[in-house]
Amino acid sequence: MRTKLTTRPSSLQDDGTLNLHVPHSWSELTQDQLRYVLILLTQGWEEWHVRTYLFARFAGIRVLNEKKDGWLCETKTEKGGKVRFFLKLWQVQSFCEAFDFVFEDTGAENRLDSIGLYKAADLELYDYPFEYYICADNYFQQYLQSDKTSDEPLKELARYLYLDNEGNQAAHIKCSTYELMGVFLWFMWIKHNFSTKFPHLFKPAAEGGEGENDMEASMNAQIRALTGGDITKEETIRKANVWRALTELDAKAREAEELNKKLNKS
Repeated sequence: MRTKLTTRPSSLQDDGTLNLHVPHSWSELTQDQLRYVLILLTQGWEEWHVRTYLFARFAGIRVLNEKKDGWLCETKTEKGGKVRFFLKLWQVQSFCEAFDFVFEDTGAENRLDSIGLYKAADLELYDYPFEYYICADNYFQQYLQSDKTSDEPLKELARYLYLDNEGNQAAHIKCSTYELMGVFLWFMWIKHNFSTKFPHLFKPAAEGGEGENDMEASMNAQIRALTGGDITKEETIRKANVWRALTELDAKAREAEELNKKLNKS
């Protein structure tokens, strides 16, 4: 197994202790490391296979020989020297547990900075138009409800997350398979983050999910809730910052919940 060295070299202490360093969260990954993770996730490999490659790559080790009870390895230290050492299987398994974050169902709190000529929006979608978020969410839901044989919804999602120099959606964006994986995991995390910030608005989906017509109805309902039925305000709402819009919608959802509780008690 050949791997490139991590950006943070291993360190050898005076007492002979060798410290191997690996990232423990999405946010710790460099752009190159993130790209490597996404590529591995699109290979169709079993989870243990992906974890093993991530450990070897990010710890900056070269496996010289694989034995039944462990690995004979070599690594460069921060001072430029080379050290050979033996890792027992339980040690390898322990290091591989550091990559639990890659397989959690909350998405990726990180994203590729750019795809082609287009730059990624803010990680948490600050200063991001509400209408872009609505469109992005619709394509995300379409993909979730599909049989996953077509990546068209993810390509459309990418157009709303990767913008031109003026902050406009991409007219057309060409994405590789691993880039689309990054788009999907990033927006999954966005949804998870919003669900924690706006708990009254984002409720668990009903069994069976929403259909495409339901998503359009939901979009229109959100806009009507913010405009109060005043059509002259619709354009302003669409251009509003998504965080501001969701804050207001969450407040309205909370008020509705409180009203329903009072009515049920009466």
